[in-house]
Amino acid sequence: MNELEPADVSKYFPTYAVPQTDLVSAAQFWAAKTPDNPVFYFTDGEGGEDVCLTYRQLDQAARAVAARLQQDGSAEGQRVLVLYPPGLDFVVGFFGTLYAGAIAVPAFPPRKNRKGARIQSIAEDCSANWALSITSVCDLIHSDESAQQDLAGATILATDQISLSLADQYKPVAINQMAPAVLQYTSGSTGQPKGVVLSHACLVRNSELILLAFEPGPGGGCSWLPLYHDMGLVGGVLEPVFLGRPNVLMSPMSFLQRPARWLQTISKYRVAVSGGPNFAYQLCVDKVSDADMEGVDLSCWSVAYNGAEPVRASTLDQFTEKFAKYGFKRSAFLPCYGMAETTLIVTGGPTASRPFFRTFDAQALDQRKVVPVATDDGTDKCRTLVGCGAVLANENLIVVDPDTLEELPPGRVGEIWVQSPSVGKGYWRKPQESQRTFQAFTVAGRGPFLRTGDLGFLFDGQLFVAGRLKDMIIVRGVNRYPQDIEITVEDAHKSIQSGSVAAFALQIDERERLVITAEVQRGAQQNWDEVIQAIRRRVTEVHELPPEAIALVRFGTLPKTSSGKIQRHACMNDYKNNVLKIVAQWKLGEVQMLKQEPMIAASTIEAPARENGSIKSLLKDPNLQDKDPHPEIVRVVIGAVKAVAQERAEDVNLDTNIVLDLGLDSLERLQIAHSLEQQFGGRFPEDVLQDIDTVRQVSAAIEELFGVERIHRSLTEAVAAEEVLHSREVTPEDYQFDLLPEYRRLKMTMSELLSTGVRNPYFAAHQGVVRDTTLIGGRELISFASYNYLGMSGDPTVNKAVVDAVNKYGTSCSASRLVSGEKDLHQKLERRIAKWIGVEDSIVMVGGHATNESVIGHLLGPGDLILHDSLSHNSIVQGAILSGARRRAFPHNDWRALERILHDIRDKYRRVLVIVEGVYSMDGDYPELPKFVEIKQRYKSWLMVDEAHSIGTMGKTGRGVSEHFGIDANLVDIWMGTLSKSFGSCGGYIAGRRELIEYLKYTTPGFVFSVGLSPSNAAAALASIDVLEANPDRVEKLRTNSRLFLEEARKRGLNTGDSSGTPVVPIILGNSLVALKLADRMVSQGVNVLPILYPAVEEAAARLRFFINSTHTEEQIMFAVQLVEESLRELYPEYFANSNSAVA
Repeated sequence: MNELEPADVSKYFPTYAVPQTDLVSAAQFWAAKTPDNPVFYFTDGEGGEDVCLTYRQLDQAARAVAARLQQDGSAEGQRVLVLYPPGLDFVVGFFGTLYAGAIAVPAFPPRKNRKGARIQSIAEDCSANWALSITSVCDLIHSDESAQQDLAGATILATDQISLSLADQYKPVAINQMAPAVLQYTSGSTGQPKGVVLSHACLVRNSELILLAFEPGPGGGCSWLPLYHDMGLVGGVLEPVFLGRPNVLMSPMSFLQRPARWLQTISKYRVAVSGGPNFAYQLCVDKVSDADMEGVDLSCWSVAYNGAEPVRASTLDQFTEKFAKYGFKRSAFLPCYGMAETTLIVTGGPTASRPFFRTFDAQALDQRKVVPVATDDGTDKCRTLVGCGAVLANENLIVVDPDTLEELPPGRVGEIWVQSPSVGKGYWRKPQESQRTFQAFTVAGRGPFLRTGDLGFLFDGQLFVAGRLKDMIIVRGVNRYPQDIEITVEDAHKSIQSGSVAAFALQIDERERLVITAEVQRGAQQNWDEVIQAIRRRVTEVHELPPEAIALVRFGTLPKTSSGKIQRHACMNDYKNNVLKIVAQWKLGEVQMLKQEPMIAASTIEAPARENGSIKSLLKDPNLQDKDPHPEIVRVVIGAVKAVAQERAEDVNLDTNIVLDLGLDSLERLQIAHSLEQQFGGRFPEDVLQDIDTVRQVSAAIEELFGVERIHRSLTEAVAAEEVLHSREVTPEDYQFDLLPEYRRLKMTMSELLSTGVRNPYFAAHQGVVRDTTLIGGRELISFASYNYLGMSGDPTVNKAVVDAVNKYGTSCSASRLVSGEKDLHQKLERRIAKWIGVEDSIVMVGGHATNESVIGHLLGPGDLILHDSLSHNSIVQGAILSGARRRAFPHNDWRALERILHDIRDKYRRVLVIVEGVYSMDGDYPELPKFVEIKQRYKSWLMVDEAHSIGTMGKTGRGVSEHFGIDANLVDIWMGTLSKSFGSCGGYIAGRRELIEYLKYTTPGFVFSVGLSPSNAAAALASIDVLEANPDRVEKLRTNSRLFLEEARKRGLNTGDSSGTPVVPIILGNSLVALKLADRMVSQGVNVLPILYPAVEEAAARLRFFINSTHTEEQIMFAVQLVEESLRELYPEYFANSNSAVA
């Protein structure tokens, strides 16, 4: 395989041809072409302020770091430890190292009071020249003698202290593609670490292979994986820079503490590509609640990669079943296979067949034979495996007998050997191991290949991984895969913890024997003899191999890798060395069972005499070190511990070690921390969270980090509020309606109106159908005051449909539709509306105003942002207020102003909803919808269009503004409309994606707890759409009438504002009294039109508002416009002298 030959990935770069030589060139390329585009975000997953890094910023910061490394001479070839906590500093430090031509060595940073054996072994193995991190970590190293010894010989450098001005001093380095770029130390290696040497070319070739495997569509990515881990580094950092798309990074602890954060972030950023090991998906299945998923939409997630450990079919099934209702698609799953020795990926995809399940004969697999069976009958005779993808372009993968080195034919299980341009150069300074692993040849002389140490086979174009060769259990000449035995143990008894079993072979009496170690579930109080007997019986029955020994150990104590995989060899060593935290055990020939360890360990007894832990160094107030934390804080902490630990926390006290004494695992510990953060409204820094173990330490950390005053305010807020309420004297204005200040202001306004001598224009009773004319007080008037735009109200066909519906269904639904008020009319109408607009589904509600209030108030909440047009309808504003989200108006129809706002503050909010109207009911203009669609896509926001006045009136056939602009209606997230205008009925609707509508139907309070739309109104709307479809000329007639009115008004010098091409035409007068008198004059002369006065609009915008409809005649329109002009010349002659009056 030619490492220097790039793959053809041109289809993923339609605009730019990214350099395919090295990632330094790629980063510099994007910095030149798209400097202000985000390349990384870092989020806490809780709706806080996310941090953004653009290509320009990355390039400048990397050049500054590189320049600092170059200050003492060339840094090319030097080994640089990259020791950062999760965050964007890692990205800067890593690329700064590559920019300098040095070799990056990612590793987990040192921690307080933790042994640094792994860091020390890596630093010594690579002879590190530098160690890069942030100031807090560097200060820790300088203050900790053991940490200094671990990194002896390396210069410690805090990159967050480097001035960006140094970037100008950077000396560009000619990158040699074959030169080492990264030393990737394999997971779990401490005693004899092995650093895989990855060249610059390896990184690019594997980035290409990821594209070929994932076949990504539009959209960015998200990763919570450790950045020093191969999957987190290559998939989370390098691939985004190569591809030129943004990636959202999150701390692993944020995910483990609350897995819902991962899914919420995918939804928030509309992430297309994200994934992790199998356990991550299982953790979401086990820990994420429906409440966590409120408002989450996973439909954007098109590639959900799953690798780094065995992929379980049951997990994929459970995840799909649980999250399908939130938009997750099963076809998004992309199981894949790879390792650090191949940079990352080896196999994955293709899109057309994933995920790929096949069932095989279990006994045949044990004999290294592949015998497919038609279906999994649920017995132990069958085994369903998940395919890990196809072999990718420019790769070669063969299956080899690991003993004879013969290449095996299809249908046989053997060791997986790989040739790939992204295979590493070997292990750093370990020539013999490198020769054995990276330079393997078959017995026929074919090679060189990488020996993966994994067993597998190719079937139907997919790679299936069957286990690890070095972990293979061979007893009495029969091979057993350890993971198969481990699954059997998990299923043997309910007290065994899933994913926490290790099966291995030990030499006992010169023979290989099966030993099983298994964690028991937290706080399980079982008959341990019964559990062990169940395991013995089940393993012997399924695998025909009786165990030699079984050890049940405390929850969370078996060794695992950073990605959560069980470390079988470490478990075996711990077993041999008698260091396991054993609850009970059994050995063949022994009958005595060990009793369970006491739940209160010696650590608690010794605690009062010890230091209270590393939190001491955190506290700023030395007095806090000698006294107990605030008792109210302690009470809340203990309550949070008991809520999780339950019966295990009966005797909890200040010095109880939450993990060791109560037997909690790390996830439970994080659950407690999250509960306390919610209670006190703060956040534990990750370095502190790792160091606090006892109730005392946790309480002291809260007191120090969150602030005593703030905590006290949180604890006493409710009581204080109650005291304030009781301290105020109640007056009659508080309970007598006639004395309410608001009512008195209304009466004052009405008095002022009456004092003008003009009749009250409001609540005039109409005595018949209002179309082009109306009947008020026995007088027929030309009507321009109703929005019966298409004359559907009063249409004979519509009237008949209403009568028929009342005869069939009655006059009311008499119940919420969710309960028993659903009519087939509702379903027909909702399907009809969705089809009319061009989207998947819709929901109808009893009122337009209530629709906006209910839906906006339901979809958004605190931590979200609503951006609406400054002229938005009251229902939109009220819905935004109801939601509790931050509300901000942007200048009318100004999409540029909207973009500026989003550019500045989008990353501070979880969800952002942008709301515009199809036609603005006060001004009769409409938005440039394609621009708003473009902006909402760019800033990953929702776009809602209120079509109350545009549905039926805009577009050639009345299908609204999407038809008017010729855009796909599905590009808008939420369509809102009313039934009372063009559709001659009453009510409101929301239309959009099927998932949105399903969610609203089952959860929106204004729908769930409200009666359904009456049968008569449903029938009227349904019939109106039918009539409109059969008679599209009504829309054209409406358009002709509107154009005539507007043109005639402008000819006469009347100010019609921004109205254009809509049936809403204002005559702006700029004086409320003039508007009131003019409306009165119009009524007296036979034209009904209503004034819009201050404070409904600004005084300068006071107006008459004319609603045009399709039934108006040319004569009626000409008469009305002429009457306005003549009346104005009498009432307000100076109007025509005002230069702002006429709008050409």
